[in-house]
Amino acid sequence: PAPVERLGPDTLRMGAVVVDTAKRRLTVPRHVNDVPVLEFVANTKDGWKAYESALTLETDGITINTALVLIGLDPANASAPKYHFDSATLKGDPLDISVEWKDAAGRQRRVPARELVYNVSAKQSLPDEPWVYIGSGFNEGGYLADQMGVIISFAHTPAAIIEHPSPMGIGNYGAWRVNPALHLKGGTPITVTITALKKAAPKPR
Repeated sequence: PAPVERLGPDTLRMGAVVVDTAKRRLTVPRHVNDVPVLEFVANTKDGWKAYESALTLETDGITINTALVLIGLDPANASAPKYHFDSATLKGDPLDISVEWKDAAGRQRRVPARELVYNVSAKQSLPDEPWVYIGSGFNEGGYLADQMGVIISFAHTPAAIIEHPSPMGIGNYGAWRVNPALHLKGGTPITVTITALKKAAPKPR
């Protein structure tokens, strides 16, 4: 991962990723991709999956994964996809993800990341559920997130670090687009904020 620079008692910077360990959140910038269809929400810097990802983030997979571990996430709690387009409902430490930018009029906009992804056939965004931390994995070539260039996905792939839990986003390739209602143009600077959520208390037996 990128070297760690301490900015304050609870704040660290790793490359372009700023981590607040007290608030259990991190931020990372870069821009919107100019793409016709989506399979992923965010790819790594210079990641080759940028051609079907809504956003490019200014980080590599190992660095942002290390930052997520620093805010208390554990891949041991995840049920990761076993293959690309795995139709299982995924589990993992829950996350809130938002995307922020300035619109053409200079107004600050902020939306949940799920609203960035829109199905033009079904006319709806992804379900309103917490994202889940998967952590990606390794093979003989190294860390899958960096090999594939994938950070946040909704297509259920073993390479992703973060996934949308619902299988609704898989398949129907070509229908998923950057939400046209947001009027986001390729190259627009954005900041992504990822916040760890409290786990639900177990139900009494």
